[in-house]
Amino acid sequence: MRRIRVGLLGLGTVGSGVFKALKSNRDVILKRTDLLFEISGILVRDRQKRREVDGIQPLLTTRFEQLLEQKVDVVLEAIGGVEPARTYIERALKAGCHVVTANKELIAKHGVELDALAQEKGVQLLYEASVGGGIPVLGTLRHLLKSNRIHRFSAILNGTTNYILTRMETEGISFDQALAEAQQKGYAEADPTSDVDGLDAAYKLAILGRLTFEVDVPVSQVSCRGIRDINPWELQLARSLGYRIKLLAQGEQYGEKGPLSLQVGPALLPFSHPLARIEGVHNAVHLEGDIVQDVTLVGQGAGERPTASAMVEDLCNVCCLPADHGCSAGEATLLPVDTGGSRFLFLETRESITQAKVAEVREVLRQIGLAVTDVSALREGKNGLAIILRRWDPSYPAVLLAELGLDVTHVVDRPVFGAVSSSDPALAASVS
Repeated sequence: MRRIRVGLLGLGTVGSGVFKALKSNRDVILKRTDLLFEISGILVRDRQKRREVDGIQPLLTTRFEQLLEQKVDVVLEAIGGVEPARTYIERALKAGCHVVTANKELIAKHGVELDALAQEKGVQLLYEASVGGGIPVLGTLRHLLKSNRIHRFSAILNGTTNYILTRMETEGISFDQALAEAQQKGYAEADPTSDVDGLDAAYKLAILGRLTFEVDVPVSQVSCRGIRDINPWELQLARSLGYRIKLLAQGEQYGEKGPLSLQVGPALLPFSHPLARIEGVHNAVHLEGDIVQDVTLVGQGAGERPTASAMVEDLCNVCCLPADHGCSAGEATLLPVDTGGSRFLFLETRESITQAKVAEVREVLRQIGLAVTDVSALREGKNGLAIILRRWDPSYPAVLLAELGLDVTHVVDRPVFGAVSSSDPALAASVS
């Protein structure tokens, strides 16, 4: 049996989860790894703050130096944010400590330089929990898909927005109502900006893109749209056409070592797509490789226990597996967001859209030569029209508004991934 001294930074939701997991699963970990992890100290800002965790008071300190003085072998960072987490991690690496972190923002912005520092000092920096919470996606890429070229992935990487969209679709409630509900249940922060504006998913996408395609992807260059402008009527219309709207993080490489496309934003997925079935706070990652073909990983994307699980697994791996110093990250060539392909156009109107009006719209679209997959209208007195076009041009909304003669109050377009078969029973509800 080998004893490993651990320093824990932070005792919030994640830090508390790590402490509890190491305590409750000590026997399981010892049996499977022959390692006994002992937390030597816990860095906090306020030692007097009341905490619902037993047996921690003698371990608390407000001085990072005190942890290093205890000669810890591994530092677990669960503070979040860029500073002071970045400084603490750099100091730990320079002191010869392995580091495990769940800090998505820090790794997205400074992961390349921290990986290089870890390699220089002969220690490891692991961050499984920074992407997808308890889903072992980074470990899968690093250890289980080494022989594959992953050329494309799509993912739901934010549980807050997935919960909001699920509730809006199933209950017909507004974005504000769904957000308030998510905050009440603890799924959303008091300030939900990072989640609902897509920033949280963009951080994770940058990390996933770097590891998958072995290039440095600056977060500032990732195209990012959030979900604030999504209307429950839009979700209903998409569903009537056989699709669901998800906040999707996507990455694709065009040819080996070729340019990349990375984007976060609402997109339509056919019911048959694995990610279309992901509901509530769950996350999922769909990988497409040259040998393995398709792999979908699904699990809890955040929370005390899933995130703690990923951090403790990294803690075990840092002591059991061969050193992994990350990928060699070259410079990325990012392509502009592709606005072509199939597109979902949602028109909110003042007047109700009848079945006769739908037929009229179809004829107008045929006459002006637009390739239309389907058209649907809201029922039960709601006012809206949805059109799915096989080929898209940014000029189309203006053309359609001029040609259709509708009194439109709101226009939005979304990318569509995958096509719904005309024989799909989900289309039975569409207005044709």
